[in-house]
Amino acid sequence: MNKDILKEIYLSFFFLGKAPIAPGTFGTVGGVLMAFLTIAVFGSNAGFFLLILIPVMYYLGLILAPWAETKYGKDPGTYVLDEVIGYLIIITFLSLLQYPMEEHNWILSFTLFRIFDVVKLWPARNLEKLDGGHGILMDDIAAGFQSLLVIIFLDSYNFI
Repeated sequence: MNKDILKEIYLSFFFLGKAPIAPGTFGTVGGVLMAFLTIAVFGSNAGFFLLILIPVMYYLGLILAPWAETKYGKDPGTYVLDEVIGYLIIITFLSLLQYPMEEHNWILSFTLFRIFDVVKLWPARNLEKLDGGHGILMDDIAAGFQSLLVIIFLDSYNFI
């Protein structure tokens, strides 16, 4: 198999980033599926598995970012690995904090992540300006942590 195809598969998360509309949303759906499968396989240890997997995914995404930007331009829409990692941040910590992964938490985490990813509140907008792959990846990680904080806040006041 061609090396460029393998890079495409990884960075577009199995071609979800090739969606003609809203590739970031499709990438986030890929993150949801990955998180769901991870919880199904690893159960209560899913958070620990994801805590190891996320830095590995980040590192590979960082290495491949220059290739993607050369091929598609700065912070390309096809590159949705950042959405996958950002979403996995939420599920990792909800799992580690032993939140019940009920339907409302899946819907809320997806919705909040997409909102924070699009709006890019501080520090996400500043992180997006970092050079190379860090700029592509870090704004979505910020969106993941922002979403996580909102979920914890809502839960602590029994809004969810």
